[in-house]
Amino acid sequence: MLRWLALFIAVAACLLLGMATGEQWINPFSASDTLEQTILWELRFPRLLTAFAVGGLLALAGAWFQVLLGNPLAEPYVLGVAGSASAGAVTGLMFIPESAWVMSAGAFIGAWIGIVAVMFFSHLGPNRMLLAGVVLAAFWSAVLALLLALLPEQGLFRAFSWMMGDLSHSDLPVPLLLLAWIIALGCGLLLSKSLDRLLLGERHAEALGVDVKRLRQRLLLLASAVTALAVTAAGTIGFVGLVIPHLMRLLFGSLHRAVLPASAIGGGLLLVLADSAARTVIAPAELPVGILTAIIGVPVFLFLLLRRN
Repeated sequence: MLRWLALFIAVAACLLLGMATGEQWINPFSASDTLEQTILWELRFPRLLTAFAVGGLLALAGAWFQVLLGNPLAEPYVLGVAGSASAGAVTGLMFIPESAWVMSAGAFIGAWIGIVAVMFFSHLGPNRMLLAGVVLAAFWSAVLALLLALLPEQGLFRAFSWMMGDLSHSDLPVPLLLLAWIIALGCGLLLSKSLDRLLLGERHAEALGVDVKRLRQRLLLLASAVTALAVTAAGTIGFVGLVIPHLMRLLFGSLHRAVLPASAIGGGLLLVLADSAARTVIAPAELPVGILTAIIGVPVFLFLLLRRN
């Protein structure tokens, strides 16, 4: 109970810190000026809620992919969904370079093309599906490089900003992202017992009444859809789905009825912190938030890899 309370207090504190920090320091409790109120409630607060929802979705997807692939080092972009979304976003910019909506629509369509491609290999088992995902990721990277070479100059800055993770141009409605966060968490909790049994191995899970093939298909579709929505909203932000599930397992144990809600909250907490730092470190300019999550995630990834060996 104390750990959960500490987690909720940390989220509230980070939201307040994120509202206060930026190009201009504003006290959320004493802001009386109309301009300050506008900055707080119409600019910073919706962006922080977007960061919280996107971080939570990525962390949930990471927890699901790690069970789905039987690999503790898996994360949401391992199957090439982010690469296909990036290719779709840049394709949209080729037609209308200044339209964020076209870029978001292209990213969502591209992500689902990547999901369909991965689903085609799902019947081969987790190991071959992982290998197919790695090959598809390399293919989408090549397609993306070709598209960037053909992209008009006025769209290059927006494309590179989005590819490094950018919350400043997110056009998806905040209520939609929060609703997706709630639905994804609810679906995860409904599958939590089956996920716990799958951790014991396929044979043990089947002996306990789990339809492993159907469960894997549901997990793949759910995790990929969540990743597609998160990528559409904020671009490619890596390592949140890798770091947070492991950290929450250390704090709350391995049962998914605790790991999934803790990951959904912890992922949001990490991205809120990273976004607040990205807006503050070199203010008035901004760092891409994906750079900060990578700076945190790469050392953790290497530590987990060495620990596993």
